[in-house]
Amino acid sequence: MTYRILDAPALRDWLAQRHDLSGHLGGAAADWGIREVSDGNLNTVFLVNGPARALCCKQALPHVRVAPDWPMPLERALYESRYMQAIAPAVTGLMPELFAYDPDLFLLVMECLTDHDVLRSALIADQATPGFSGVIGSYVARTVQATGWVSQPFETGAHLLEQFSGNTALTRITVDLILTDPYRVCDRNPEPEEGLRTDVKALQTDQVLHQAVGRLQDRFLTARQALLHGDLHTGSIMLDGTDVRVIDGEFATMGPIGFDCGLYLGNLALHLCAAPHKADAIRTEMLAFWQKFSEELRTGLRAGCGDMWALSGPATRPALIETFLSEILRDTAGFCGLEMIRRTVGFAQVADYDLCMTEQERLLARQKALQIGRTLIVEGASLRSFDSVLSLMGL
Repeated sequence: MTYRILDAPALRDWLAQRHDLSGHLGGAAADWGIREVSDGNLNTVFLVNGPARALCCKQALPHVRVAPDWPMPLERALYESRYMQAIAPAVTGLMPELFAYDPDLFLLVMECLTDHDVLRSALIADQATPGFSGVIGSYVARTVQATGWVSQPFETGAHLLEQFSGNTALTRITVDLILTDPYRVCDRNPEPEEGLRTDVKALQTDQVLHQAVGRLQDRFLTARQALLHGDLHTGSIMLDGTDVRVIDGEFATMGPIGFDCGLYLGNLALHLCAAPHKADAIRTEMLAFWQKFSEELRTGLRAGCGDMWALSGPATRPALIETFLSEILRDTAGFCGLEMIRRTVGFAQVADYDLCMTEQERLLARQKALQIGRTLIVEGASLRSFDSVLSLMGL
C-alpha cells in the first residue's frame, strides 16, 4: 500500500479491512460515525464511533497542516508510535493506549478520549480539576525511570538513541523555534504588536541572554539523559476530571530531563501571566509537579540505578541523587524561560493571552512573560531550590 491522505470514506474502508479494529468498533462499517477534529499544527485527526467503542485515528501529513508550503517528513508518526511503545509499561493509564500503527499510511490508531478536554482549554475555561500537575510529575519521573541512563543498563539508552536519532526534522523544529528563532530576526516569527517591538529587539541584541541560551542549546543537543516527550505543554495533555493523559509524542528524542519539565512549567507560567488572579492555584500546581516528580525519581533511584552509578552504595547514592536533581532543576528553569519567550513572540503562540480583557492588559502580560523568561534563562544555572524558581516568577 502506498501513502495517501485519508478522508473519512477512505478511513472507513481501511478500518473495515482491519478485523481487530473493526471488531473494537463493533457493528458494520456503515454504522460508524467519523468526524475530523484536527486542531493541531501538524496532523489530521479523526474520531471514529462505533456501536461498541470508539477509536482515534491520527495521520501524519507531508506538510505542516496549518502551513501547507512547509514540508514535513511523514516519519514523525513512526517516532510517535515508538515513543508510545517505549514508555507504555511505565505510564499505564497516563497516555492513550496504542492499538495499531500503519507504516505505509503513517497512521496511528489509539484509544479515543472523547470525554477529555485539552488542558489548555480547560485552564482557560476554569474547568481543570486541581491536582493534574502531580500526575504529570509522576509521568515524567516514570519515563525517566524507564528510559534514563541513570536508571537503566547502558544497552537501554544505546537502543533508544538508535531508535530516535533519526527524528531530526522535528528536533530541528525544536532547535529553531524554541532555542534560536526568538533571539534573531526570522520570517517564522510573527510580526510583534507595536508595543512589543522594543522588547523583541532587546531579545535579539542581548548578548548576556544569548550566552545563556547557548548553554541551554548545548544541554539540549548533548545531554542525552532520557527519552523526552519533546513537546510537553498544556496543549498536549488531556483530562477528564482526575483522569489525565499525555498525547502527541511525535517530538520524542533523547535529551535533558529538564527540557520536558521546563516546557510544562513554562506553559503554566504563561497562563499565570495572562491570569494573575490565579497565582495561588498555579503555584500549587507547580509545586505539585516538582514534588511528585522529584519524590518519585528520588525513590526509584534509591531502590536501584543503572550502570552510570554502578559503584554507588547506600552511603554515597543519596548525594549523587541530590546532585542529579539539582542539575535537572537548573535545566528546568532555563528551558521554562525559553518556552515562555517562544510562546510569546515566536511561532505557535498560546491562546492563554486571550484571557486578557484589553489590549493593554495583553501587552503587559506578554511583557511580563518575556521578563520572567529572560530571568529564568540568565539566572537558572545558579538556582538551588524550586522555591527559587517560583520566586523568580513572583510566586
